[in-house]
Amino acid sequence: MSELQTRVSEYGGLSIKERLLIRFVKSRNIVGKNWRGVLAANDPFFNTKLGGDYRPSVAQAVSDSSRGNVDRFERVTLALEKAAGIRSVPIV
Repeated sequence: MSELQTRVSEYGGLSIKERLLIRFVKSRNIVGKNWRGVLAANDPFFNTKLGGDYRPSVAQAVSDSSRGNVDRFERVTLALEKAAGIRSVPIV
């Protein structure tokens, strides 16, 4: 049983952060290895210093979900889903 499956059975669901990370990974896999460049090309925010800081914090959280800020995850995930052609659904 995976760690996420265990959490679901123990706690009855995933946190917002965990759900966003799953969506981020899915859209990142569709966009490909150059997902950072795709974000920058499709959303001017990611061409700013602040936007540039958002990308690595979300990428690092994939391996350590205790890291990062859920608001950053949301901003990156929604933009990446748009770039990947995925219709975004409400976060909560």
